[in-house]
Amino acid sequence: MTTDGPGDPPRISRRRVLLGAGALAGSAAVGLATAGAAHADGPPTAWPTRGLGPRDAGTVDAAQFLPVAQMKAWHEQLDSMGMRATGAPVHERYVDQLVSRLKQVGVKHVHTEPVPLDRWSATHWSLEVTGPSGAGPIGTASYIPYSGGTPPGGVEGPLAIVPAGQMPAPGSLAGKVALLRVPVTSTPHSTMESIAYGTYDPQHLIDPAGQYSRPWTGITGLISLLDALPASGAVGAVAVIDLPAAGAHGSYYPYDGVIRTTPGVFVDGPTGRHLEGLATSNVSVRLTLDSATERMVSRNVVGVIEGRSPQTVILNSHTDGPNAVEDNGPNTIVAMCQYLTRLPKASLPRTLVVSLTTGHFYGGIGQKTFAAEHRDSTLRQAVCGVTLEHLGALEWDSQPDGTMALTGRHELGVMFVPENRALVDASLAAIRRAGAGPALVLRPYVPAPGSPNGFGWPGEGTQLWTDGHLPTVNYITGPTYLLNWGIPTTNKCDFVRMRRQAVSFTQMALDLSRVPSQSLATLDLPGL
Repeated sequence: MTTDGPGDPPRISRRRVLLGAGALAGSAAVGLATAGAAHADGPPTAWPTRGLGPRDAGTVDAAQFLPVAQMKAWHEQLDSMGMRATGAPVHERYVDQLVSRLKQVGVKHVHTEPVPLDRWSATHWSLEVTGPSGAGPIGTASYIPYSGGTPPGGVEGPLAIVPAGQMPAPGSLAGKVALLRVPVTSTPHSTMESIAYGTYDPQHLIDPAGQYSRPWTGITGLISLLDALPASGAVGAVAVIDLPAAGAHGSYYPYDGVIRTTPGVFVDGPTGRHLEGLATSNVSVRLTLDSATERMVSRNVVGVIEGRSPQTVILNSHTDGPNAVEDNGPNTIVAMCQYLTRLPKASLPRTLVVSLTTGHFYGGIGQKTFAAEHRDSTLRQAVCGVTLEHLGALEWDSQPDGTMALTGRHELGVMFVPENRALVDASLAAIRRAGAGPALVLRPYVPAPGSPNGFGWPGEGTQLWTDGHLPTVNYITGPTYLLNWGIPTTNKCDFVRMRRQAVSFTQMALDLSRVPSQSLATLDLPGL
């Protein structure tokens, strides 16, 4: 089957589908401007405009926060853009929109900062059985990002199964196309709770005997397999994601930005089982992946909300990603800023810095660049960071009938926090205040040499901690569809909950601006 690559929305009909369920209820109208429909761009018609005072800095007035309808409108627009691969034209247009929105809500000194990188992109990919039996096209779920490319006519070779749990030996796949399964790891909920500072689960949805498993949990194992392929002699790779077609479609990982030399594609579970059957008959396949690499400059976005003190709290998220839930953090931060900029400077004990970084899907290059460029300036003045990702996410999972469907539950939320009591207390309070269960507040657990405590976590905020040594809290969820492009997500997001979270994290930022700096600078809780 021939497939065109993700790009600007007009070229991809799947991204022009009508998205989502019916409209959700808006927020209270107290203090709002003249009522009207929310807009993704242009002058707002239903935004709160009243000037705020010291009391509003002490306790956030939810009635003075952007309405649900506005947050939904922004999300729908982001969905319509489709995938925003790092540095792609559609991604850079979104960066421009965020610059405009931050200025519109009153953030000062908004500017962009360059992040040079080698942008890899795929434009066309296909898979075909060429013989001796079962000849014909094979449907693919996506290409494997950063996996290089093929000559114009593709590469052809016998299809060879890589046994699950094994690494291909050097020379073992010479001239062949590797058929491998994407590893999936499961973590018992009890293990997650063992590294948690606290849990918020008022409905008792976290089953200690249950397992946390998502397709993206096997990224590390997949990278190991991909890195072993050149020495094995494989000319291409077909990686099986054991999900129905809807769940595997548009999968975009690994995203470490390492451009490899063995081109590959993903297929879904049923297609993978079909290919495994064919592989026992010594069939050959032709794999085509047209790709290009170009040197370009992406951009981080930085802005300031001035407070009484030059000390700062950093509000952070990333701007690139495959779908709107994956990167709904920036628009959430814009909504927070629309409230914060209306507070008098004297009511803000510390300055707030907005940092919206590129390159999350290029090995975190944007956050690493921010940490390096601001080590002797912004980060010296910063006392903590708050990173927000994937808010309002609803759980979506495979069903016994081979389909994907919403389960009726919210996705498990996590806040990663270094071993600091003030940050842990603020994180637990934020989750409870938002009513955002089920959720865990977890210790960092990913080994990270150079980190103040030796660990980081899987999230955009990790490099603020590991590279920038800034105590950072990172809210994140990991739904099954997190890393999929070309799928609608407006129907997979609870915008009422998302707004509650935004209000609560605004309160958190204000509360942290009042915590003594020495109380934020120490690791005063037990680590791993």
